Amino acid sequence: MAKKDKLNGAQTMNDISTLLWSSIDLPANERYWLQHRRPEVFPQPENYLYPQDNYSQVVTVVSVEISGVTDGKKTVSKSASDKLTAEQKNLLAGVDLGTDINVSFKFKYKDQNSDNFGPRNKAVECKATIAVIPETEAEFPGGYKQLSNYFVENVINKSVDAKTAEKVERATVQFTVNENGEVLNAKIARSTADAQIDLLLLNALGKMPKWKPAVDSKGTKVKQEFVIPFNVGC
Repeated sequence: MAKKDKLNGAQTMNDISTLLWSSIDLPANERYWLQHRRPEVFPQPENYLYPQDNYSQVVTVVSVEISGVTDGKKTVSKSASDKLTAEQKNLLAGVDLGTDINVSFKFKYKDQNSDNFGPRNKAVECKATIAVIPETEAEFPGGYKQLSNYFVENVINKSVDAKTAEKVERATVQFTVNENGEVLNAKIARSTADAQIDLLLLNALGKMPKWKPAVDSKGTKVKQEFVIPFNVGC
């Protein structure tokens, strides 16, 4: 995730999100190689997150493509290093709240010696998808624990199907919390494959209590889009 207001000051690829390198999509062998080549930090504190800038000791970023949506239109911009161009900075500054930034980049290992998986002398392609969020996100009354309980009470406990909980884990729901905290435009983005349980989910979304609305860095209430996959919890 990336906070909308923080994107205005981004100078490098790493500034887009503090979780960029940890969220990139890589083949298992490349993930292993990258993890085992990086200089570690010891002792590692609880919930340790490897410093993103330290990856520059292991790899050289050779190209970066950033795409985002501005005023409803997709924009794409490229650079030949991890330093953002003026065009990329403008793209990030103008990206629509509630949309995704897609970062696709290539890097080469500085140590190109072979490992058990083969030579390391070719450019590695990877990508990440980053949600653009407001400074303070919208919040269900009582937080995410209560949101989870809400779906248990209004979906799982109202179904006679013994496998309801299992089926719900297949689902992804999508909705908007507007500036007044109201839930709008609710839909099933991925079905449970059970029409009755899908209906229970839609009914639960439709009768949600008001949320605490999202707020930008200026203290202005703003709408926020939510996509919730149940297989990773609420």
